[in-house]
Amino acid sequence: MTSTASCARPSLVGPDMDRDRGSITVWLALSAVVMIILVGVAVDLCGQVYAKQRCQDIAAQAARAGGQQLDAGTAIRGQGAIADPSAAVGAAKTYIAGTTDVTGTATATADTVTVTTNSTYQTKFLSIIGIGSLPVSGHAQAHITRAVGGVAR
Repeated sequence: MTSTASCARPSLVGPDMDRDRGSITVWLALSAVVMIILVGVAVDLCGQVYAKQRCQDIAAQAARAGGQQLDAGTAIRGQGAIADPSAAVGAAKTYIAGTTDVTGTATATADTVTVTTNSTYQTKFLSIIGIGSLPVSGHAQAHITRAVGGVAR
């Protein structure tokens, strides 16, 4: 007795296999484009955060510089620490002017110097879709207090 049964194998070539040809290539190309866009957005958003931190730091340092401009007469007599408002604003603006690409304003009262800074972050990847820059700003206040022996008076 001989057996004539044979194992039927599915054909690797045929109408069913031709319609899937190249589908992975399209998927891979679209995935690569999406990944490049996501990396670009991440780079530009991180750059904007860095620029904002820089703006904030410049505002804080300008406020500190302004807060050091005291009215010498009252300070020498021991009557208190009071800011010279015009000198405080001038010192804060001078500090801001010494930085690149940052502008700002400063105001002062007898006990507070307030500084606001503005700048723009020039995008690296988002400019491809028309977003060439992102605005950033910083804000800081310096409060002037008199301390004797480490205690505010």
